[in-house]
Amino acid sequence: MMVETKVVGAQETEVVEIPVPADATTLRALLAILVRHELAGYRARRGASRTLQVLTPADLARGAADGSYGRERRATPEPPPEAEAVARAQEAYTDGLYFVFLDGVQVEALDEPLTVRPESSLRLVRLVALAGG
Repeated sequence: MMVETKVVGAQETEVVEIPVPADATTLRALLAILVRHELAGYRARRGASRTLQVLTPADLARGAADGSYGRERRATPEPPPEAEAVARAQEAYTDGLYFVFLDGVQVEALDEPLTVRPESSLRLVRLVALAGG
């Protein structure tokens, strides 16, 4: 299934292909799958950021000063527990922070029955509050 994410007012739309099991028949189940996919990606990026890839001039200067060459350590937070992340995504939907469209039709409820096919397109549209509103 193609998953598109869009922020209202932004130019870019992110598109990613995600395999969806046949038992994903509600938005609640789809959100759990998407959250697990995002958590796995975050963990992979978090691990890769610890790998030394390129030394910048600042890294070289710091190394010359303290005798240790490598990237400056940045705190990268642990991802939330899966159950907590899924609950947050579902709560954000219930609170109206984003809309969901499956094959061009808006999904109105977390437990609404859905028919998801391999060629389906899921679009998540995050709303942005206006200043002062």
